[in-house]
Amino acid sequence: MRVLTCLLLLLPIDGPLAQTTFSQKLEQLMDGQRDSLHLDESAWMTPVQFDQSGWEAFNQHERKSLDHGRVSLARFSPLTRQDIVEVREDHTVALLREKQGRRIHLASLDSAGTPIEGFLLHDRFGYLYEKTHRAHSFDTPIHFNPQQNAFEFYQLTYGYEPIPTLESPTQDPIYYQSFHQVAVDEEGRIALLLSETTGQRMFNRTRDPLVVHEVAFHELSLFTVSQGGEPRDAMWDPTFITHGDMESHDSITVHLAFEVPWADRFFFLEPAEGITITDVAQRHENVMTFPGEGATCALQQWKRHQSPWTPLHLEEGVFQTRRLKPGEDQQFPKHTPEELRTAFTTECLWPGAPPIEDLSPMEPHPDHTRIVLDRILLRVRYDGPSGPGEKHLLLMVPSGC
Repeated sequence: MRVLTCLLLLLPIDGPLAQTTFSQKLEQLMDGQRDSLHLDESAWMTPVQFDQSGWEAFNQHERKSLDHGRVSLARFSPLTRQDIVEVREDHTVALLREKQGRRIHLASLDSAGTPIEGFLLHDRFGYLYEKTHRAHSFDTPIHFNPQQNAFEFYQLTYGYEPIPTLESPTQDPIYYQSFHQVAVDEEGRIALLLSETTGQRMFNRTRDPLVVHEVAFHELSLFTVSQGGEPRDAMWDPTFITHGDMESHDSITVHLAFEVPWADRFFFLEPAEGITITDVAQRHENVMTFPGEGATCALQQWKRHQSPWTPLHLEEGVFQTRRLKPGEDQQFPKHTPEELRTAFTTECLWPGAPPIEDLSPMEPHPDHTRIVLDRILLRVRYDGPSGPGEKHLLLMVPSGC
């Protein structure tokens, strides 16, 4: 019988087969020798929750995602260099990002990579609250203040409110909002440095101020709101001047700029003393155009599609414009090719123009047609001391929009 003898080669403990410690891996990560550092998926972290007034709903929601008050490190992605906030003598401060969802935790890890404490720093969802990235918050989910050596975030509760006001022109007001600063102290514990209520604020993803715009009739005024930092959001200048402002007029025409959103916009009505608003309605009109490569001709004086009036819901002086359904901006009255060619010749050819067959591609041509939305009409009916009446706001839409 042949006997095989196996020799056991004993290597020093710091040899190539020795297990690399968390601290060594962290040093390699910081030096660029490795791209990521995997966490111990068998370890658990206990999140810190602050017993502050107004935090009850926030804490309750967070507890629903915990397993007996803890969170497994298996839920987090490996650490990258950008996730390391600070390497201290006894512990490391890092951001832990969950593999599923948007949650980001602030955590302290000891020299073995075991969590000391953690805190849910960012949680974005549409139920009760979120800790950043909404309503006068920050442009990025995580905001670090180097002067305070702390992470800052807003915490808020919001709800659906069907009737906005001119003072709070929104469907989603903030019921409770507060500002906080959280840090990791020298012992690796989560500390709440600052917590203050910021009051009720409107739902607004930008920090630009709101601008109120008004057009005024003698009997009533119409208001709308835009973002101050987004000029294209404004439907007209804040102070809208019309010809004959000292005289009563039945309609006001506003020429919209390109890409100005008119659909689903809130309007606020303010009647003059003794005036009662009875109803608001909307309709639209389409015209035929002939787009050339250098110029476009629109048949403003010819046939046009006029939709029926659609009542708009009016409640407490507020209504919202209706978005057109697919195809509504392409409706047009029936016509013959001869009628179309005659209308083109009458309105689009200039004195001394060449025959139609000799028109250049830069010029409009009757064979190149396009139906476009020309204007949106808003009608406001009212009763007053002089009897019933109505006013119109005409929103002129640029061709191609």
